[in-house]
Amino acid sequence: MLHDGNMSAPVLGKKIAKISAIFTKKMTSPMSTFFSQVNAMTGKQEWVIKAENYDYHQEVARSAYADMLHDEERNKKYYIGLKKAIQKMHSEGKKANVLDIGTGTGLLSMMAARCGADSITACEAFTPVAQCARDIIKANGFGDKIKLIPKRSTQITVGPDGDMSHRANILVTEVFDTELIGEGAIGTFHHAHKCLLQEDCIVVPTAATMYVQVVQSDFTKRFNKLQPIKVPGCDDIIPPNDVTNCPGAAAVHDIQMDQLSHDQFQPITEPEKVFWFDYSGKSEIKFSDKSMKTTTALQSGDCDAIFMWWDIQMDLDGDVMLSCAPRWGHPEPKNMQWRDHWMQAVYYPPSSCTVAKGDQVNIHSFHDDYSLWFDVTKGETKDFDTEHPVCTCGVHILYSRGRIGMLNDSHRNSVYANALRKVLQPGSVCLLLGDGSFLPMLAARLGAQCYVLETNHIARRVLEAYCTRNALTNVKVINKEPSEVTEGDLDGHKVDIVLAEPYFSSSILPWHNFHMWFAMKELTNHLRDNASVLPHSATIKAIGVEFKDLWKIRAPLGICEGFQLGIFGQLIENASELADDNVEAQPLWEYPGVALTEPFDLIKLDFNKPPSSQGEICCERSVNFMSEGTCNGVALWIDYSLDQDNTCANTSQTQDNTSAHITTGLFEKATIGHQLKWDPFTRQGVHLIKPSNITGSNTLKVNSEFKLNTGDIDFKFQIL
Repeated sequence: MLHDGNMSAPVLGKKIAKISAIFTKKMTSPMSTFFSQVNAMTGKQEWVIKAENYDYHQEVARSAYADMLHDEERNKKYYIGLKKAIQKMHSEGKKANVLDIGTGTGLLSMMAARCGADSITACEAFTPVAQCARDIIKANGFGDKIKLIPKRSTQITVGPDGDMSHRANILVTEVFDTELIGEGAIGTFHHAHKCLLQEDCIVVPTAATMYVQVVQSDFTKRFNKLQPIKVPGCDDIIPPNDVTNCPGAAAVHDIQMDQLSHDQFQPITEPEKVFWFDYSGKSEIKFSDKSMKTTTALQSGDCDAIFMWWDIQMDLDGDVMLSCAPRWGHPEPKNMQWRDHWMQAVYYPPSSCTVAKGDQVNIHSFHDDYSLWFDVTKGETKDFDTEHPVCTCGVHILYSRGRIGMLNDSHRNSVYANALRKVLQPGSVCLLLGDGSFLPMLAARLGAQCYVLETNHIARRVLEAYCTRNALTNVKVINKEPSEVTEGDLDGHKVDIVLAEPYFSSSILPWHNFHMWFAMKELTNHLRDNASVLPHSATIKAIGVEFKDLWKIRAPLGICEGFQLGIFGQLIENASELADDNVEAQPLWEYPGVALTEPFDLIKLDFNKPPSSQGEICCERSVNFMSEGTCNGVALWIDYSLDQDNTCANTSQTQDNTSAHITTGLFEKATIGHQLKWDPFTRQGVHLIKPSNITGSNTLKVNSEFKLNTGDIDFKFQIL
């Protein structure tokens, strides 16, 4: 039962409703202002009208608080840890004075109040959340028990005239991310012990342990190192030496590691403990540290990647542990909590290392106050220092992990090569529209003269290095936007073929890559009358899905551990309505879901016809649900047809490569009631909806509207 300060449940409910209404009014104020932004589809700078506090709304909507509050294991174990800490202080005849750093909704502070803490101070630097926490605390009846300070913990003063009259002897905080230290946890704990806590304090959590595992994995390696591109009937396209020898970037590659199948990686070592962080204050937390762990290779192979996860100890006794391990390293693999705010991480060693079974393997681990990096050696190796890896080739600066994987996709490259072989003629002139594409090298290897519009100096450097390494003299890189191109830039040629993957680094949603279609309008005078476009056409497709877990990141927030947090749920919902599109980008290969409908077509585009001639494209589709279940999302993606008849020259031994079809979505046929298989190197669009139980009599209705004058695509979804 809520600690309500003699408030009845109906009265409490009315107070919460009243405060929610106040927030709703604030969030939906009719005031508006102009914002300047680049339209991802058209590429044009434009002025748009948005809510006056748009940045405020967006910051609230992007916060991950709601996802954390749906993490039941986290909430319960923090509750237990707090209860034990408060009981221990009381058993020693001491008052329990709690400090909650980064209180968010005030949940942990209210837990402390219910557990009998004598005083509670909470701090929250994010202003809109701090105000919301204040009202949540008051609505739950703890307004006179919890003091909320809208500051960073490092700004809190202690003393008779300070924010806190005395130091706390219990600290509870959740300042962790997938890397454990990426949100500044080391500095937060260090400052708290120095300035805000007593020497005999208890900290919840009291410690953390970091684990790593060296693996061989062709799959994860494709996200890091560019591989040679095979061109049927021609020499391979080989990466330059500076790309091959680059140490890469230490940037974390966070993934839902449980979605890796057993055939996508092979363990080289067992999971090993590499760092232990003592938050209790009994020993110093180092701002930078290193360790070397020596172990034995379980099998022969290449040390392609290092998997990392951590666990935290919630109490002094070590009885309450929270693990972020994947299934094969988890203490309770059959009872694992799904979470998206703490995942697992992949790191890539800067040096290559191949081992034989039984070899001595040395795992070198390093951290500073915000980041981690690792390396692997074998045999007798002394502990050594290494600098934070920095990309020297430009690839890891220029491309996202997914983009590197896309460029390494051998099937995709074969389909493009075969499609090019079909349309290229001796002396063909090609023009590439897109960012950091290797299509010009494929076309040049097949004999075409290629022109590339590339304004990014790093991308130009990478492409020119590739051309030099592969002796491709028939590729010219032009540092201009489409509207700036002159006849002289093209050496007096008219363009026979416009090439695009399409891919643009500014794209977030799949259809943002239609930017190439709009850019083509600027090049009309440079194209032959019969010029062809590759890809020829595109189709936006959709499917109704029952996601196993992904829906939880947008699930409504109400009661959490007995506390009413509906005010915060309303705050996020209102902010999202004002700041978010109703379709977001997600790497769906990481989020299991089963098909409830057949895939269906929405909008079809012919890239050989300029957008200005097609006006507005509208589509209304209703499809039947083919299985009973719970529909909680609709996935959307793009299928591209590279040529008009959607077939390629048959130069490959595999039948699939004769189809001139590229997808950013499903790479296996959808089967009703079975798990969907998604392209792992692109992000799909997803509309998450309130879970709805459906039967075969229900239908999914989708309305699509493509406004060609603005490049905006709007979707409306409805279950009938």
